[in-house]
Amino acid sequence: MYNTIYQLKDKIYGFLKELGRLGYFIREILKWFVTSLPDKSILLQQMFKIGIETLPVLGAVCIFVGTNIALVGYQIFKEFGGQNMLGLYVGLSCLREMAPILVGAIMAAKPGTDITATIATMRIKEQIDALEVMAVNPFWFLILPRFIAFILMAPFLVIFADFLSISSGFIVAVFQLGVNPGKFISDAGAYLQVQDFFFSMTKGVIFAIIACILATYFGYHSAPGSKGVSDAINKAVVTIASLIVIVNYFLTEIMYGTQ
Repeated sequence: MYNTIYQLKDKIYGFLKELGRLGYFIREILKWFVTSLPDKSILLQQMFKIGIETLPVLGAVCIFVGTNIALVGYQIFKEFGGQNMLGLYVGLSCLREMAPILVGAIMAAKPGTDITATIATMRIKEQIDALEVMAVNPFWFLILPRFIAFILMAPFLVIFADFLSISSGFIVAVFQLGVNPGKFISDAGAYLQVQDFFFSMTKGVIFAIIACILATYFGYHSAPGSKGVSDAINKAVVTIASLIVIVNYFLTEIMYGTQ
């Protein structure tokens, strides 16, 4: 009984300690974000890696997610003869929910893991300590360019995901399921509003911030050795994915819950 209590106490203490360290980490990022400009060459390099190199993976995922949404939605609406409402369902589902979530997930899985591995490797090789010895702040040199690159590229990736997922849903609906193309487009256009695009990009930026902060945090505080690097990547991906799903609920409630 006492051992269980002590173990629970240690876990709570460890969680609070980790939370405090994360809070300090976020404070340092925000301090450099509002007071300094990043190294331009590193920023452009990270924008290319986070944006352009992510497009093929994101595109493939969005195409098949859009087609699956169309197939599932068709079966649902078919039960009460509302197949021609498929454009409304695909448009709202992809724009409001799936596109920003997919962007956050892919940014965590591809550039996020790369950033975690890079920073963790620099930590175990003491390269971060070397930067500090040379009077180069690691937050400015390593984290700030990546943080800004994530924020800048997220809206473009969300727009790309919106277009591909809705377009693939349209193709399946029209050419495979026989839905009237004019009805699909008119329904999607009638119910989708400008604020939906704005909310979709807002979600994408928030998810990108979450992905970047946690990816850099776990890499920066990686344990020694190759196991430390792999553990950092694993923790980053699991934590980012879980937090994105949780945060998405609250964002959806704020944006659409009162409508």
